Amino acid sequence: MPCIIQVIGKKDTGKTSAIEKAVKILKENGYTVAVVKHSHHEIDLQGKDTYKFWNAGSDIVTFNNSKCVLFYKCNPDLIHFLPVDVVLIEGYKELDLGKKIEISNPNQVDEVSKRIIEETKNCKTKGKIIVDGKKIECNDTITLLLYNLLRYLNIREVKIED
Repeated sequence: MPCIIQVIGKKDTGKTSAIEKAVKILKENGYTVAVVKHSHHEIDLQGKDTYKFWNAGSDIVTFNNSKCVLFYKCNPDLIHFLPVDVVLIEGYKELDLGKKIEISNPNQVDEVSKRIIEETKNCKTKGKIIVDGKKIECNDTITLLLYNLLRYLNIREVKIED
């Protein structure tokens, strides 16, 4: 499962800048990274298609364009399954999703980004996993997603009967 770090603090204290700086360094060091941003802005606006699908009763609605896929009404536990080494979360102070690092003013951006890097030193999840007795590369996102799910549920073996 990925290492999860929450950067918390009040508005305009440098959370985004610290995460942005940490992401650049993590990527330079070969990590795969996901960023989750908490926002109070409404995305699923009344009258828009995604709102209509949700109101019609859809269990999951996604928004997909050339740059992103957005899931609505997600359970925060889903971050544990992301097929990455590190998940950086901006906000969600009230939830215990990972290691919390607080920033209180923009002068702390460098310090906080260094703390993020320090916390992620042993977060590489890529490598080899064993499937049907064979070692396979764990760089396929679907394989890693399933692997993270099994680890989260503490399942060590799955057998499929013919």
